[in-house]
Amino acid sequence: MKELKIETSSQKLYWDSENEIVWGALFANQVTEELAKENVDAQERLRDMVGKSKTRVLVDMTEITEISRDARDYFANERTASIQRATALLTRSPVSRVIGNFFMGLNKPISPTRLFTDQHKAIQWLHTFSDD
Repeated sequence: MKELKIETSSQKLYWDSENEIVWGALFANQVTEELAKENVDAQERLRDMVGKSKTRVLVDMTEITEISRDARDYFANERTASIQRATALLTRSPVSRVIGNFFMGLNKPISPTRLFTDQHKAIQWLHTFSDD
């Protein structure tokens, strides 16, 4: 069961206690570095709330139409990797798929990250990573 825990100016963060994953639902069309930092800080707070050292994260990025280079760099850096065990990016629109592929190809995130169009497959993949 997903329970809303934190809302930033561009993302709602839920804790899914059944699957023990963080769900991030981005609702901003454009993501800047400032928004990226706000979202990662919120993920860190949620991680601390649920008592984990790192969390598995599923991010629905369907609504995204633009993400700045600095935001992509921030999502791919050590700071984000220190919070996330693995990240599944849910892309359900052609635009979000292009943005996700661009992010994966150019920014090369440190923590395991993969694109999905099916949330069930994304959750299965996240479960291949240990939970702590």
